[in-house]
Parts: sequence; structure tokens; C-alpha cells
Amino acid sequence: MRIDKKKLVDLCVKALVKRRLSTNQAKLVVDEFLDAELRGQAEHGFFTFPQFVSKLTVPQTKPKILKETNNLLYIDGQGNFGQVVCNQYVPKLISKARRHNIAIMGIVNMRSYQMPGTYARLAAQNNLVAFVFNYGGGSRVAPFGSIDPILGANPIAIGLPSKNFPVVLDMSTSKVAAMNIRLATLFGRRIPLGIAMDKSGKPTRDPRQALAGAILPFGEYKGSGLALILELLTRAMFGLNLSNKTKTKRGYVFILFNPIVFGSIEKFKKANDLLIKQIKNSRRAKGIKEIFVPGERGERLKKLNSKKDFIVLDRKIVEDIKALL
Repeated sequence: MRIDKKKLVDLCVKALVKRRLSTNQAKLVVDEFLDAELRGQAEHGFFTFPQFVSKLTVPQTKPKILKETNNLLYIDGQGNFGQVVCNQYVPKLISKARRHNIAIMGIVNMRSYQMPGTYARLAAQNNLVAFVFNYGGGSRVAPFGSIDPILGANPIAIGLPSKNFPVVLDMSTSKVAAMNIRLATLFGRRIPLGIAMDKSGKPTRDPRQALAGAILPFGEYKGSGLALILELLTRAMFGLNLSNKTKTKRGYVFILFNPIVFGSIEKFKKANDLLIKQIKNSRRAKGIKEIFVPGERGERLKKLNSKKDFIVLDRKIVEDIKALL
């Protein structure tokens, strides 16, 4: 069904304010849900909002800086929302990276944001290169060769500046994000074969069996290895419990650097643009209408969808959001 964009945003903001978030905090949170929807990433959009609100506990204390140097920020989020904490500290990190050429931030005790790409994109828009990654929030992925869900989906985002739009790779280290499987459950759809298995380790197309079993890592042992490294960096490095029964403890790492230390930013962006053009103008495989580079499709969809005054959502999702008021 179609729902007026402003009305939907107002409903979501009111639902959060009702639960004692400030209006400004609520708008920051809802803006990222909206951005995901506009970019065509429904699995990170308003579909997840009712569940997000149902688990809501409003922190009583503000985020605090545990350690700070010219090149470092170490933040205790104090249970605050990722959108709120990152809105406060990512611009500060960008400023450090622009001034001192490289800056790193670690965050613990923070509720997750929707997409690490949001902040990799912001850094790239400021002519920086960014690496953003975090623990995926729940043991849902089986390491390569195992049938047990031990690892998180552990997403990573990398952002680079270019002439026309930021190149932003935002991906899970699993074959598919768990939210995609939940979407399939909501709409009664089967999932593709080869992305998940049931409790006994057998391939399944049933999303409910997949959620009870395990999701497979992308690229077999390569994705499994990357997921492990990211989990060590976002949990073990911060001294967080690595038990697969501990789902809520997660760390976040942001690494930003200024490419100007290696040469002209304009030459860097021009070279990036040249390679992008080569890829897009290359011969297409059968059935492929257009070749996209990371971040391009989302940018195009956002421009298109931002012109519309409505969003298309499943009726049940809209009803669940209204029920929050």
C-alpha cells in the first residue's frame, strides 16, 4: 500500500517520543530507516521498525568519551542509539581525519544503527576513505565446514570519494542478511537454495527453518574467514564476551584516512571515475541490462524516490507501526 512519506515519518517519530526519546533523537533514528527505504534496502527499512521499538529501552545517561587523542576516539555509548551516538561523534572523527590524516574510533555499549554504509558514505562525501564494521548482533552464521550458527553476519562498509557519487560497499559477510530471511517469513516467500540450512545442516528454502538453523557465509571459506576477523576486532578487541549465547554485546570500529597524503584528491577521484566508467562500459554478460558499482544503485533510487511524496509498504507493516501509538 502507499502511505504518505511525511505521515509515516511523523508516526514513527511519535512512537519513539511516546517512549521518551527526545524529538531530535527520534528524528535521527527515523531518518536512517527512511534512508534505507529510499535506497531500496527494505531489509533495513521500516519493516524492522516495530521490532526495533518493541525492544526499546531509553538510556538514562549520555554517551561518554573513554579515551581521546589527535587520532583516536574511544566511546562508551551508554546504551544509546547508534544513530544518536554516531551523529555526535562521526563528524568529530571526520574532523580529526581531515586535520591529522588518519583517525580511528571504537564504540562499545551502543544500540546498533541500521547500516554501516551510512557513515562510510558521510566520510566519503568529505573526501575521506572509510572502513566501518561491527559485530552482526547474534550468532546466525555457520563458519565454513560447520553446521552450527556461531558467527554474526558482521557487516562491513568501505567508502571512497569519486566525481559523481561516493563509492560505498556495504555488505554482510553472510550470503544474505538475516533481515532478508525475516522479510521472506513475513511475506510467505521461499528463500533461494544455497543461502541457509536447517538445524540438521540440510539446505532449506523455508525461511523459518533457516532462522532456526544457520545462514551460510558468502564466498565459503573466504567470507567465513572475514567474518571471524571482524568478530575478533569488534568483540574480542574490546574484551566483550565471545560466547555465541551473548547476542547483545557488540563493538564498532571506524577507520578514516585522508587520501591527500598520497597525492591530489582530485586526481584520486578522477582515477576512481575512470575505472568506474571502464566497468560500466564493459561488455555485459547475457541477461544483464546494466552494470552497477557499489553505492550507485542506491544513489539512483534515492534520487528517484525522494521526488515521490509516498512510500510503498506492506499493509501489515503500516498497521504494526500505527499500533505503536
